[in-house]
Amino acid sequence: MAWFWWLLVAVVIVLWVATIIDIIRRRHSMSGGKLAAWLIVMFVFPVLGTIVYFVIHAGTTSTTPIDADRVTRYPGGSA
Repeated sequence: MAWFWWLLVAVVIVLWVATIIDIIRRRHSMSGGKLAAWLIVMFVFPVLGTIVYFVIHAGTTSTTPIDADRVTRYPGGSA
């Protein structure tokens, strides 16, 4: 039964790290204050913060669409 607790702790740590990564990836769509607030919440309340973050941001994507006019293409396909 001890393996269950180790597995649970491992899952919680993986979800916590994934949440931190997702918050950092969303820095383009969040203001600086909102980003800092989420990071503080995640470090003060790791488990509760992870649950609340994924409930609030469920179904939203962290990527922004690429504007085709802003993409620079180099001749020959090399950068």
